[in-house]
Amino acid sequence: MKRYFSRSSCWSRALALCSLLALLFGAAQPAALQSEPTRDFAGRLNQARLAEGLAPLSWSTLLAQAAQRHADDLAAHNLIDSTGSDGSTYRQRIREAGYRAWNDGLLVYETFWVGLGNAENALDWFHNDAAQWSAFVDPRYREVGVGYAESQNLHYFVISFGSRPGVLPVFINEGAETTDRPQVVIHLTNEEAVPLGEGRWIGQAIEVRLGETPNLEDAPWQPWEPLLPWVFSNDTPGDYAVYVEFRDGAGRTTISQDTIQLTAPGEGEPLAPTVPHQEVTPPPEPTVEATTVPTDEPPVMETPVVTAPPTPIPTLAVATSTPAPTAEPLSTPALTPTPVAALVSERRPVDWPLVSVVLLQGIALLLGVATFLRRK
Repeated sequence: MKRYFSRSSCWSRALALCSLLALLFGAAQPAALQSEPTRDFAGRLNQARLAEGLAPLSWSTLLAQAAQRHADDLAAHNLIDSTGSDGSTYRQRIREAGYRAWNDGLLVYETFWVGLGNAENALDWFHNDAAQWSAFVDPRYREVGVGYAESQNLHYFVISFGSRPGVLPVFINEGAETTDRPQVVIHLTNEEAVPLGEGRWIGQAIEVRLGETPNLEDAPWQPWEPLLPWVFSNDTPGDYAVYVEFRDGAGRTTISQDTIQLTAPGEGEPLAPTVPHQEVTPPPEPTVEATTVPTDEPPVMETPVVTAPPTPIPTLAVATSTPAPTAEPLSTPALTPTPVAALVSERRPVDWPLVSVVLLQGIALLLGVATFLRRK
C-alpha cells in the first residue's frame, strides 16, 4: 500500500528534522562531562583559604550534587538567578540532596558566577568583591561542593557551602594526595558554626588524639591545635591514613580521618592542595535527637546572585540584588551582598565559514528528505 504525502507535509517533516539537529548541537553541555573545572575551582579556593590562615574546605558530594543541579538548570534555561526554574531555593536543593546541616539548613550557603572566563576568573571576581568573599573565608563552613555547566559559550559555576554536626574534617599536608616523606602535618578543623554543640552532637573541641587505625583507645589525649605533626609508622611507599578523635568540654566525641599516598623520595607533591578534598563521612546520628524539616522555606540567608567577572574578560550583562541574610545563630557578621552590575558582553565575530558549512549541510539534508519522500 502506497503512502502519499503533500508537498507541505514533506517540508514540515524536513523542518522538524532540522529542528532536531539544532537541538542536538545547540543544547547546554552538562557539567558531568566537565569535572576538571570543578576540581580546579575547589583547589584554588582551598589555596586562597590557606593564604587567609584558614583550614581548607572538605569536598562534599552531597553539596556538589545540589550545586550541579542548579548549574545545569541555569545553563539549560539561560537563567541568572538563585531560584531554580522549578521554583526551588538553594536550601531546598541542598536538603533534597540529603545534606543535613546545622540548624535545619540555616548554616548552608550558595552563590554562583556566570561569564566567559574559567575557574581562575570566577574566583578572582569573588575575591575582588568583599561582600561575596566573606562567604569563601567564613570559618563556620567546613565543606564545599562545586557545580559547573556550559551553554552558548557561557560558563556557569555554582558553589555550595555547609557545615554538618559531628563532621570535623582533617587534612594531611593541607589535602595533598601524595608525599615523599613519612613526616607530615595534620591540619584540624573545629566546630565554629555551633561552638556549644547540641544534644549529643559535639561542640568546639578542646582536645584530640591521633592514630593510624580507628581504634584510638590507647592513644593519649592532647590539647587541640590547628596544626599537629605526625610521623607514619614506617617509610614503605603506600597509602596511609591518620584518624583523629575530637572531644569537647562536655565529653562528646567524633572521629575523622584522611589518607595520603607515601611515594619514593622525590616523587611526592608539595603541601598546597590542588584538588578538592575527599568526602568526609558523618558520624551516626544520635538516637536521642529528632529533627523536623519544615515544609516552608525560612525567609533568611537568601543567596547572592553573582554575575560575570570584571574586565578584561567579556561578561554577561546583568544587574541583581539580594536581601541580606538574618537570624544567624552566631554573633558572626552576616553576609550582606550588595547589588551587582556586570559589564556588557562584547559581540563576538560571526564564524561565516562554519555558518556556510552548516547551511549547506541543512540544504543537502532537505533535498535528500524531499527526494526520499517523492519516491514514496
